[in-house]
Amino acid sequence: MKRLIFILIFVFSFNFASARVGIGGGSGIDFSTNKDSFAFFSAKTDTNPWCVSVFAHFSMPTDIQFQNQITFAFDDWFVNERIAKYLDFYILWGISGGAFFDFDSNDNEKDFSIGTGSRFGGGLDFFFFNRHIEFFVQSVWNPYFCVKRENKTFKPIFVPINFPCSVGVRFWT
Repeated sequence: MKRLIFILIFVFSFNFASARVGIGGGSGIDFSTNKDSFAFFSAKTDTNPWCVSVFAHFSMPTDIQFQNQITFAFDDWFVNERIAKYLDFYILWGISGGAFFDFDSNDNEKDFSIGTGSRFGGGLDFFFFNRHIEFFVQSVWNPYFCVKRENKTFKPIFVPINFPCSVGVRFWT
């Protein structure tokens, strides 16, 4: 496992060193059985089709409170085409993984869930200032499978209806 992590860091460091890098973040809403909002950080290069994102989830709709849930996404923009001088569109597929920890539980049991899923979607990029600032909108279908521990028992859960929709900005070097 340590070798795999070292190889990934090594490959991505060369990719980031020799390319323009877009770093930014945004927010959005998960349209799912339990609607929540999220904020995220993302990084992408112009030479690699992969976009890496880290999400922190919050409760909805009115009390913005961290839900102890972190999600990672690795998306391959297999279509990334220019529509106009400052407008691009992309289509993506990817994978996601995440974990939820119930630290606020009143009982001594610490419930948690861990899961993974696939991602299929697309979006639009709007570029400004010689393509140094990128605004984007994106919608993804992200069905996932997770295992939840609750009251000392484990149960599998499949969520086929999960549509995270987001807006954000990236700053390019």
